[in-house]
Parts: sequence; structure tokens; C-alpha cells
Amino acid sequence: MKILAAYALEEERIALPSIYNKEREQAEPLGDIKQPSGLQDERCGSEAHEIVEVVVGVGKTQAAGGLALAIAEHKPHRVLNIGTVGTYRHNVGDILVCRHFIDRDMHRLPLVKSCREIDMSGLSYAHDIRSVIRGVASDRTITVNTGDNFVMSAEEDLGCDAVDMEAFAMAWVCQKCGIPFLSVKYVTDILGQNSVELWADKLEYARKDLQAYFAPVTGNLFR
Repeated sequence: MKILAAYALEEERIALPSIYNKEREQAEPLGDIKQPSGLQDERCGSEAHEIVEVVVGVGKTQAAGGLALAIAEHKPHRVLNIGTVGTYRHNVGDILVCRHFIDRDMHRLPLVKSCREIDMSGLSYAHDIRSVIRGVASDRTITVNTGDNFVMSAEEDLGCDAVDMEAFAMAWVCQKCGIPFLSVKYVTDILGQNSVELWADKLEYARKDLQAYFAPVTGNLFR
């Protein structure tokens, strides 16, 4: 099985293993070495799964286009989006497992037939991977609101748990392609108290905490 891990920015990338050995339940980073899905890992004689990482760009257009091109090139079985979000409902440091997505730009337009919300629960995977909210594992449904602006105001109720600039677009592409999609987001900033500079300052913590989060659950992504 091959999973495509998609990031908006290089600065959000974490060190996922490129090869995961299912039988031994262990990650085996192989640097830049790539093996086709389903090949036998000669070092251990058992089936090895592959994770391919790509940076698709910031905003809905770059995210959708970049992911579509990556899917065409790598032909993954699943897509995993890893990134950061702002929020007014949770705390900095929370990790949110997201399967419901809203396009806030389209919500502002009076187009009745436009696609404004996507629920990927039926086309997702790793349902045993849970959010970590205030240090406690949670199974609650998490909604991400996506749009082409960096939200800094908490005055408007956006009807969501968190805001970003790419997740809806990636979910839309995966829905059209029939590829299971999962988005895992780290809360870097609180709306109304944030800025681009404060978000950038939290990226190092986001990478570190997401790395620790995925370390024990990497195998779940392939089940």
C-alpha cells in the first residue's frame, strides 16, 4: 500500500518513514530510496508499505492542483494531509484528526449548487487514530474551515473547530478521485490573538509534537 503525505509548506514537513514494515510493526526510514507499493523489503523478507511525501503549496488552488498532479504521478492508495491550523475553540498544541471540511469562500457566495461542505467520514481510514484535545484523546468529529485568507479575527462564527487554507481543496480532489483522505492538524494559533509571525514561531513545536504523535500510530495508517 502507498500513502501520499501532503504538506502545504516545506516548513510543516515531519520525518515520516519512507518504508513501513507491516509484519514487524516498525518504521524503516530509507532516505531518498523509493520502492513500489507491495514490494518485499529484502532486509527483512516481508511486505513493506510506502509513504511518499509532497509539498503542494499554500491556498486552495495550489493545494488542489499540486495534490492532483502528485496523485497522477504516484498513484497512492490513500492521502494524508499534515499541517497547521488556527482555532478559537481549542488550545495551542492540540492535535486534530479532521474528516469534515467547509469552504468558507463558497459559503459567502449565493451559488446554490456549489460544493461548500465535504464529509469524508465514509471515504477515510485509520478510524482508531484520535485527536488529542487538552491532552486527552477524543473521538469527536472535527471540522476544518478552509479559505484563501489567513484568518486573524474571532468575531465571525465560522462554524468549525479550526481554520486553514488547504484541507477542503485536498478533500475535494480525493473525493473526486475516490481516494481515502485524512487530515491531521496541529493548532499553532488562537484566532484574535494570532499573526503570521506568531504562527511561524510555532512551526518548530508543531513539527516536534506531530512527530511524537505519529511515531506510535504509523502502522494504523495502513490498516
